[in-house]
Amino acid sequence: MTIDGFPRLLRSWRTARRLSQEQLAADAQVSTRHLSFLETGKAQPSRSMVLVLGSALELELRERNLLLNSAGFAPVYASSALDSLALAPVRRALELVLAQQEPFSAVVIDRCWNVLQANGGAARLLGAFLPTGVEPQVAGNLARLALHPGGLRPFIVNWPEIAEASVERLAREVTAFPLDEERRSLLDEVRGYDGVGALGRLGPGAGLPAATIHLRRGPHEVRLFMLLTTIGTPLDVTAQELSIETYFPVDEATERWFRQ
Repeated sequence: MTIDGFPRLLRSWRTARRLSQEQLAADAQVSTRHLSFLETGKAQPSRSMVLVLGSALELELRERNLLLNSAGFAPVYASSALDSLALAPVRRALELVLAQQEPFSAVVIDRCWNVLQANGGAARLLGAFLPTGVEPQVAGNLARLALHPGGLRPFIVNWPEIAEASVERLAREVTAFPLDEERRSLLDEVRGYDGVGALGRLGPGAGLPAATIHLRRGPHEVRLFMLLTTIGTPLDVTAQELSIETYFPVDEATERWFRQ
């Protein structure tokens, strides 16, 4: 993307955030006149100004790098592989969280819900409830796993509730980052699954603070709720986009199932 793309990208993000020029200028501590000049291309931004605007727009690090690139500057934030030396401390922290969650389930996912790591509890859960022969792209992605007819869907007792919560969560992420084509593509895909498009608002669940997934297959039956954890103050694109989903038993029967 050339420097000519910066005004368009800046306007797109301001519009997506539903901010007026006056509001964004105040958040970025610049004059409305200068912001207007930046959006029309009459003024060229400095590197520091691009970073200030990215922060004011609450962009993910990936998007801040794109904004820098559109203005002709090199990316500031690294995007290291999870198995790289740079992310060794992050990897160690993830391993500790996964281990401490045993015997219950925990997985590490990226921004598109792809499973990057899983603990023994997650492996046992999927071993009991996931049918054999599931496509790798379904088994390796939490959105597809819950919503695709060939995943866990036949064994989720309260599937409409879980499906609606999953689609709404993914839609919120797409709304927050509308220029992320990979997220939007995933949302479009799952909305195209049979039965997903017909979902209606079901309202709150059974008085619990989080959506509860009820799984039943043969002699196996569990009820779980999920907590989502992200990495605080990340300085790497990969690190920022990681999330840990930990699953806890809702009742004593589920706790016994995992411990046995």
